[in-house]
Amino acid sequence: MVGSLDYAYYKEHAQDVKLDDITSSERNKSIMQKLRDGNSDFKDSLYILDEPMEDDDCEFIVQQSDDLGWLGYFVGENKRLGGLFIKCYLPPGTSFVEGFCRNRSIQFLDIECDIGDYLSLASLVGNNIFLDSLEVGCIGNAHDFAVALGQRSHLKCLHFENLDLLDDLSDEEMSGIAQALSAQPQLEDIRLESIGLEGNGWAALSTTFMAWGRNSKLKKLDLSFNDIDDEGLQSLLRGIANCRNLVELRLIGNNQITLVGLRALSGFFQSESCRLESLNLDRVDVGNEGAIILATGLVDYKLLKHLDLSGAAIGDEGMAALVSGLTTAANTGLETLKLSGNSFTTAGIRSLSTLIQSKRSTLTDLSIKYMRIDYDGISILADALTHNTSLESLFLDPDGSIYEGSNIFSRLLCDTSSINNIYLSNHTLQTIGWSDEEVDRGKYFDLNRRILPNYRYIVPMCKILTHHPDLADMKPFYQWKLKILPLMVKWFQRASPCQGYFEESAETFQSRELSAMYRFIRGVPLLVADGFWSQQLKQVRVKKRKLEEEEEQLLKRLGRGKRVSM
Repeated sequence: MVGSLDYAYYKEHAQDVKLDDITSSERNKSIMQKLRDGNSDFKDSLYILDEPMEDDDCEFIVQQSDDLGWLGYFVGENKRLGGLFIKCYLPPGTSFVEGFCRNRSIQFLDIECDIGDYLSLASLVGNNIFLDSLEVGCIGNAHDFAVALGQRSHLKCLHFENLDLLDDLSDEEMSGIAQALSAQPQLEDIRLESIGLEGNGWAALSTTFMAWGRNSKLKKLDLSFNDIDDEGLQSLLRGIANCRNLVELRLIGNNQITLVGLRALSGFFQSESCRLESLNLDRVDVGNEGAIILATGLVDYKLLKHLDLSGAAIGDEGMAALVSGLTTAANTGLETLKLSGNSFTTAGIRSLSTLIQSKRSTLTDLSIKYMRIDYDGISILADALTHNTSLESLFLDPDGSIYEGSNIFSRLLCDTSSINNIYLSNHTLQTIGWSDEEVDRGKYFDLNRRILPNYRYIVPMCKILTHHPDLADMKPFYQWKLKILPLMVKWFQRASPCQGYFEESAETFQSRELSAMYRFIRGVPLLVADGFWSQQLKQVRVKKRKLEEEEEQLLKRLGRGKRVSM
């Protein structure tokens, strides 16, 4: 793995160098050739690996005879490369890093190894206006990396992952990196997952957020699996209060957060600076008391769309409080609610049903997996969904509960007992199952799923025409007499998109309309005749009663009193 020559040498000999002499395989040679020539067929991304991942022609598999100096030079000079993934060991002394850091076209850079020369990285970060995303899995020299990160850039996404597992960086080193972020107020997405940041680090990151002030563009912040405690969370919340564009906060797996931290989070929701639309507290030990505290903060909060409280140890009492907070007039925008792996029972399901059946509900996705829901719970869910017009996906455990309640959900989607009951069935639910990959493929789910949003109104029409091809049950319409005919014609006109669902020709579908009209007209005369004779009989009875009254008055005048009925 040679490759420690200077840039002037590479530039002078770039067109003359024999690629066979600097590569270990035909594939590596082909990649070098395409990089050098700026071949338009070259894929957008290049992977530099120790071992193949997908045996793809964009994977440069480093062997002993590959010259990484030349590879770095050709990457640096290439003007088409969009993404670079470095996932291999780089021996010290190579000029590979100095070479590829001259590149000005790379938009996505993923570094999962110690590249050694982090000061050269500063050139790429500071001078490549197209570099949009930087993902780092290893930092060998925290001080030099902080220098690189301290350059003004056009980065929008910065992801650190599992740094503590690979580098064991000190709190001071991570604090220095956090402080270097002060130069990056344009960042929109920051993921600091399992990086081992401690108290001083969180304070430094909070200070960085404060320094950004109104210049902050931050929208997403992921701080999962970092053992953030109450003090760290309180410090962070003071910082992100300045990030007015922040809409997503992920705190997954931070189990050191207690009621003190949750109270601070609840207070943040009550502040004017909060703009969060998504909060993820998956595997944070919230409990009943924590749920009550969060509910207090959410009562008057209007912007929340996505809430994940999976594995949060919430019981029935906590669910009742949480649902109460989410069903207030202020909360009309919640779309996703994940409650899998909690400890609430059928009583909690009953509380949850009030949110589902609320007329203000905008919930589209509900997850309650990893919980044994009995038949009563299934029945409660089905009843709540009867008149719900927003929920599309319901995820729950398949351990008997789905199969036990399958008939209930079938009736929920299409109650075939009458045309009116079909119309009143649920026409929005698309999935009841374990995951997106294991959705129910029943015809009603398929119908709810396949109809485009602009044509949702035809879903009940398709279901009605499935079970009543020509609206055979006409008796409910007889009271309208012939006035119903133009309405029936208009109904079939609106239902015309259904012919695509039934895969029928226009003529076949039109025959449904003609048959329905024939059935109606055929039935109307009987109704009219019955009505005529009923009216005649009513008039006869009125005349008879009038004659009896006149006879009684006449008898009174003659002084004979009431006549005796025989």
